[in-house]
Amino acid sequence: MKFKILTLALLFGLLGSLKAQDQLSFEKALELTLANNYDIQMAKVDEEIADNNASLSNNGYLPTISANGAYNWTYFEGENRLKTETINFDPNNSFNYNAAISLNYTIFDGQARKYNYLQAKGNLKLSQLQMQQVIQNTILELARIYHEAARLEESVIALKEALEISQERYKRAKYSYEFGQTKQLDVLNAKVDLNTDSIALITGIQELENLKRDLNFVMGQEINQELKLDKNVEIRQNIVENEVLSSAQSNNLQLRLAENSISISDFAISSSKASWLPTLGANAGYQYRGSDDPNGAFLIGSSNTGPQAGVSLSWNLFDARNSTKVKNAKLNLQNSKIEKQSLEQNIKSQALNAFATYRNLLFVLSAQEDNVATAKDNFNRSESSYKLGQISSVEFRQAQLNLLNAEQALIKSKYDAKNAELQVLAVMGTLVNP
Repeated sequence: MKFKILTLALLFGLLGSLKAQDQLSFEKALELTLANNYDIQMAKVDEEIADNNASLSNNGYLPTISANGAYNWTYFEGENRLKTETINFDPNNSFNYNAAISLNYTIFDGQARKYNYLQAKGNLKLSQLQMQQVIQNTILELARIYHEAARLEESVIALKEALEISQERYKRAKYSYEFGQTKQLDVLNAKVDLNTDSIALITGIQELENLKRDLNFVMGQEINQELKLDKNVEIRQNIVENEVLSSAQSNNLQLRLAENSISISDFAISSSKASWLPTLGANAGYQYRGSDDPNGAFLIGSSNTGPQAGVSLSWNLFDARNSTKVKNAKLNLQNSKIEKQSLEQNIKSQALNAFATYRNLLFVLSAQEDNVATAKDNFNRSESSYKLGQISSVEFRQAQLNLLNAEQALIKSKYDAKNAELQVLAVMGTLVNP
């Protein structure tokens, strides 16, 4: 028992150190999460990549400029044989060299460039919406962990108070037994209840520590950073069903993603059709060429420089693969439209379910507040009666458990209602501001 008392003293010391820390509000936790969360950081990188892909320079709107050159050296010796004589020549070198710079530009490509650019812009918008979705999911995960940790902090405080009551009850039972005023069974029951409350407190603290590590991870902080959470929760009471349905139909992120996919699929059809049309290009450049051959029969060296320009036209008159690409692009568009129709019904169901859960939890929260008030009154009366010997320790214990359970249920319903509100806002598409 001495070991248990020492352990509880350490636990109470931990609780005291937690109270000494500054509170971490949910708003501050959200600020840290938006700045440091790993999933959000990776989504930002993906968005930057999509932005680069949607540039004019990446979609063929700028000309290409290239430069090339070559230099060849040859070493040889030999003879030139004529009809009348043979002429030997000493070993020597010959050289060939050239350099050029050229510019190429596609004037017309059946508008493939235009629709590829629009697809890239659509993919950028898709990446931005996915970024908002990552942020939304991260906020919901943050809220779940933050509110569960805050619930456990309140729960641990309630468990500590229950343990203190059980300690007092155990002492009273021992004294009463020593003076012959009660049975040993009352002492044993009080001891069992004390041990039960001790276990509940230790378990609660361990769960709280685990959740705080999870919370630090979501916020992108050092895992073992000490935290004390703000347990003040404001819950909106004025959300109405029609508002939820209307906003979900126009702002829900899943629906906006589906609409964006339809636009991209539509551009893909036009891009595929571009292969049926000719491609017209233009080129210009400047060249320099030269050679030096001391043993040339008539010409021992030359050099020339000058500009060059031209246009080119190509037309792929028949390629069965082009028709297949267009057909598949149309089928992808059809699939995107079907997916959106399915999502519209699914989102409506999600909105109604989320609102019903939110509304019911508001009622549960109100009912639990009444339950706690009733349980407190019952416990206070029971405590007075127990001290006067008018009720048994078992009856007092039941009143204590009723109060503890009511307090725990109230704490849980408060955070459940807040999380339900956030779920409603997420379905409405208003949880994250673009």
